Amino acid sequence: MNSMKPWPSLAPYGKTLAMPGGELFYYDSDAASERDAGSAGNADSAIGKPAAVLIHGLGDEADTWRHVFAQIAAAGYRVIAPDLPGFGRSVWKGKISIRVHRKAILRLLAETGAASADNPAALIGSSLGAGIAQLAAARRPDLVKSLVLIGGCVPLAGKVEKGMLLMGFFGRRWYRAFRANHEGAWKSLYPYYGDLDAMSAEDREFLRQRVIARVESDNQERGYFSSLRSTNAFFLFGMRAAAQKIKTFTGNILLIWGERDNIVPQQKTALFRSLRPDARFALIPGAGHLPHQEKPAETAAEMLRFLPEAT
Repeated sequence: MNSMKPWPSLAPYGKTLAMPGGELFYYDSDAASERDAGSAGNADSAIGKPAAVLIHGLGDEADTWRHVFAQIAAAGYRVIAPDLPGFGRSVWKGKISIRVHRKAILRLLAETGAASADNPAALIGSSLGAGIAQLAAARRPDLVKSLVLIGGCVPLAGKVEKGMLLMGFFGRRWYRAFRANHEGAWKSLYPYYGDLDAMSAEDREFLRQRVIARVESDNQERGYFSSLRSTNAFFLFGMRAAAQKIKTFTGNILLIWGERDNIVPQQKTALFRSLRPDARFALIPGAGHLPHQEKPAETAAEMLRFLPEAT
């Protein structure tokens, strides 16, 4: 049993879904109202309202959305945010890959009734989660009306980073070293933020405890490296297909980027934007790779300007 604790305001929304290979943990904004009603479902609450499905990135969990989850739900959307297989509280015994992540998202849409041909969902992904959102949309375009891609998209301009390739094959010793070096684990977060020290004390303490929980978890170590190797293979061999699929996707697209993103600099979106010149682009001042954490009000505002028109 994974003891990773949720961000307090998200705790009432936690649910689990059994799948081949493991158990998927997710937050569902309908969950609290289901319990209050004492019923097995709350389908009436979502009639006419598209679901917004939030997909985290590599080495993260659903709690990355802690500051935008309620804002999107308050605007009338059903909000669902899973821990991908092998991450957070989604303990996984089966194979883990980006294909498995895509399948998990599509199964989650089906099992929760979050998307249908009559009421397709909006998929919102961060970093690797953006790529997973695109793959899910390409496989089932009837279920996905729009995409919001934060700090990640495929294809990206430029070559595959050598550091990612090397990490996929030789990074386990580096990862495990943090089990005896919690301060080092904490410091490893700094490149992902524009100004980590400027975040609230509550956020910083949560992130510190969360990164320690990650590096001490065998489940998450396996999820991280299996997903990383699968991602590297996709970047090496799947980009041409990704380019064709994003060109033919008929839904609307919003790219959201942190101004100070040094993990995936905004210049890497050039190829994607040339393929989809209709895609909107929003830059979040002062934010790094995770603008929904650092600048949640600004990021949620961009989403909520886009979603009513896109859905």
